[in-house]
Amino acid sequence: MGNYLNCRLFGTPEVSLDGEIVLFSFSKINAMLYYLLINKIVSRDELSGLLWPDKSDKNAKKNLRNAIYQANKSLGMELVISPNKSLLMLNDTINFTSDVEQFTQDPETYYYLYKGEFLKGFYLKECEGFDFWVVRMKSFFEKKFVETVHRRIEQDIANGVNEHVEEAIEQLMFIDEFNEINYQYLMTFYQQQSRDNKVVDVYHKLSNLLKSELGVTPNKQTKAIYETSLERILSENTTNNQRFSSLFYGRSEELQQLSVNFAAFKSRQSYQSVVVRGEAGIGKSTLINRAIDSVSDEFKVIETQCYQAEENHLLRPWKKIIDQLTVIIENQELIDPLVWQKVIRKVFPSFTQPFLEVISHGETEPYKEKMLSDLMIEAINKLSQQQQLIFLFDDIQWMDESSLDLLTTVILHCHTNAMFMMSARSVERYPLDKFINTLKQSGKLAVINLEPFSYEETDGFIRKKLPHFDVTTTIVDNVYQHTEGNLFFLIEYVSLLNSNMNLNTMTVKMKDALRNRFLYLTEEEQELVSIISYFYDYALIDSLVFLTNKSSYDIVAMIESLVSKNILVEKVVRDKIATSFTHVKLREFVYMNQSLAKKRVLHHRIAEFLESQLKPGGNDILQYDTIAYHYKHGKDELSGLKYRLKYFEGYLGFYHELFPVEGQYGVDPFSFNKEWATEQFAKINQRLTQLSPDDKQTNVYNLLKLQYLYLEGRFLIKYGEYERGVANIQNVLIRAKELNESSYLLNGYKQMIYYYIQINEPKEMIYYIELALDLSIRENNHQSIGILLRLKGLYHMMSGNNTVAEKLLKESINTFMLTDEISKKYSVSIAAAYNYLGEIRMNNGAYQDAVGMFEKAIDLCQSNQALSSLTIFYINVGAALFALENYEEAEIYFLKAEEIFSSLNFYWKRAKLDAYLSILYAQKNHMQKSQFYLIQGEKHAKRMGNCRDIGMVEYAKYINYHVYHHDAIDDFLPVETICEYLNDYQDAYEISKLKEIR
Repeated sequence: MGNYLNCRLFGTPEVSLDGEIVLFSFSKINAMLYYLLINKIVSRDELSGLLWPDKSDKNAKKNLRNAIYQANKSLGMELVISPNKSLLMLNDTINFTSDVEQFTQDPETYYYLYKGEFLKGFYLKECEGFDFWVVRMKSFFEKKFVETVHRRIEQDIANGVNEHVEEAIEQLMFIDEFNEINYQYLMTFYQQQSRDNKVVDVYHKLSNLLKSELGVTPNKQTKAIYETSLERILSENTTNNQRFSSLFYGRSEELQQLSVNFAAFKSRQSYQSVVVRGEAGIGKSTLINRAIDSVSDEFKVIETQCYQAEENHLLRPWKKIIDQLTVIIENQELIDPLVWQKVIRKVFPSFTQPFLEVISHGETEPYKEKMLSDLMIEAINKLSQQQQLIFLFDDIQWMDESSLDLLTTVILHCHTNAMFMMSARSVERYPLDKFINTLKQSGKLAVINLEPFSYEETDGFIRKKLPHFDVTTTIVDNVYQHTEGNLFFLIEYVSLLNSNMNLNTMTVKMKDALRNRFLYLTEEEQELVSIISYFYDYALIDSLVFLTNKSSYDIVAMIESLVSKNILVEKVVRDKIATSFTHVKLREFVYMNQSLAKKRVLHHRIAEFLESQLKPGGNDILQYDTIAYHYKHGKDELSGLKYRLKYFEGYLGFYHELFPVEGQYGVDPFSFNKEWATEQFAKINQRLTQLSPDDKQTNVYNLLKLQYLYLEGRFLIKYGEYERGVANIQNVLIRAKELNESSYLLNGYKQMIYYYIQINEPKEMIYYIELALDLSIRENNHQSIGILLRLKGLYHMMSGNNTVAEKLLKESINTFMLTDEISKKYSVSIAAAYNYLGEIRMNNGAYQDAVGMFEKAIDLCQSNQALSSLTIFYINVGAALFALENYEEAEIYFLKAEEIFSSLNFYWKRAKLDAYLSILYAQKNHMQKSQFYLIQGEKHAKRMGNCRDIGMVEYAKYINYHVYHHDAIDDFLPVETICEYLNDYQDAYEISKLKEIR
């Protein structure tokens, strides 16, 4: 037979016919085929009972017959046959292969076909017999693979046959991740290929695994392979080793740097002592300990810990170092123990006394420190001749100045048999900075600054620690938001994930670690950080001065102290000094320990203060959001909603019409997110619904509901959801009349006008234009009158009365030209009027004059954020240039409009743009791009429900087919129908072209 069937059972199972994957209608068909592939001949009773154990014998066999029929039908061949009534088998006349068959027959040759466990990820619900069989076969094939592949790997590595070696070893490691032999195979394989960096990576991976899971280190054979590669790396990077960067990214790179440094130290080549710096919990000690673990058998490690509680106790960190050196000296007698003890007793008497008292007695302190440093240098130099020494100092930011001075002297004068490894938090402290700078300038010290994990590294960390956990983007986002890439918090949150606990939980370890950060603050500093914790982003100095009743000088002094302790960070926000916590968890910890009553009172007080700082007539959108947050947490729901809606109105940004007024552009248009906005509408509506009955009786509530309905209605209409949007606006008109709210009544009228513009219904829009004009005149609202004159001019233009239209448009422009201030504020409205004048010129055939008008409109909008307006002007000037046959310049403007459209969720005139781009690319014989824009245009026209949009797309189809011979188009409309969709007075150019071609 010509068909070729392949069945893959190792790893994720797959059945393919002639290279195409076959998908069966239900999984028990797959199970039947897999069972037959392994067992060859099977009785119907056995297979039906295995796959349908909960069915009667009759129904089970009926299901089996159906499965056979479906399998053969899907494959188009009689694969499953019955040599007699009771037995089933696979048709041996069919040309098919299976990885299991090949591996079973010749495992030595086909071991590489084992891509993973047997039927990985495949299971049947409520079929224990089948699942038990799968488990049994998994164990059988895994054991056979391991036995075979060990033999083959050794042979292939020895013979230099590399084709499947790496893949096979990784399979072995997946099967048994703690078997060092597998890692040795992989490291040896990489060494033979001169991939020594990979050898180091594998070794560190193994070392970390064994240390964390079993508490052991790799064996001698593994270390020997590792050291060979390290020596190669060292010899290849001699020059690089003499120049260390002060900043490293990526833990693997840092580990490799430390490994190279240790190798140089071991071989008594040029090396440096190292300080690893970073914020608390970043992984400084973890990095150092992991690096030292890989070499701890070769060096003597002497270590001490510095504590914040002892930062004023002179030389206390050296006590543990002295104790450990004393033991070595007494055992080896390289130094006179009596001399050693005499000097030590002078400087280190009983530690039950304060250090300050001890050092102030007897001989002068400088003499004692000189004596101690000389003795330490001599002792370290002599002892390290017998065995190289590594001194580990943890948290040296808490070292007293005398200890740091002693450490500086010792590092400068000890010879090549002693290395010093230190960790330090990122704090501002002069003695520590002096220590680091002195040793760096001497070339004796390298500094590694650890940065928090990036988002990508956080994602990888979670997946590595929880390999069987369904890690979604939402989970990673949540964890990264909570941890900001800090290793300590990451470990805790991975533990929470693994235990299926709420990620908003703060573990005991987190609380203990965070509590320690605040233990040694003064009472005033404690109070300040508690107030700052009420601000979710940052606290301005002005706010803190008001809330604490302290001077700005005192506040700044405390902030500087807290910055030096790496608790706060200073920042500049809109030219004002502010502060925030260095990590989100610091804020959360402080805030969670505030009483509920204090939270309510202080949040409300903050909201009132921020509200008092608002400028009259201003539009500080971000401040609205902050005030809303504090009112909400101060349990003033109405005030919170008031400012939330003010913020949201600013965020939406398009304010009442396509052509906004200066200062009403909202947030950066490119950051607008339609999905987020839709969610916010739902949340605000829910909050309004959940208000108390008393709140709902207030006038404030009525105004908030009115504002909500208006914003949502305007939003829905803008995106073509007309039914709900218009219903909202009609509701606004009713409520505004009842509440005598003329501003919302006027805005509601305008929104209905824009709705009828969008659906191209001029006869309906004039009704609301007259209502709005009448109200604006009664209210003496000149700016509104100017806008409505333009809209009335548009109405007359849409109705074919260009003379009246032009008169009204010029009146609109003059209304906004009374003063420079007004003309600047309403520059986009003026631009809109010029745009409509350009459209009149266009429809009169004065294409060059039209270009001039459109360019005036563009010039007026270039300096502000009215991007939605610019798209319209770009499209119109492009169409005018196209009519002038200036196709290259027309394309430039069309592509400018498309670039803005690609960043905005905005569809007005989008179909016209798509239509013209389609024609342009058909003209260039780029038929695939031309077709793409036709499809896009149809989609956008359908969304907006505007007959002119439909007409524009059909116009493009007709032109492409009849002028540029776009043969893929076969469903264009006749000219008469297209012209019915277009507007005689606004689309005169397109209609004339259609009639000309016809």
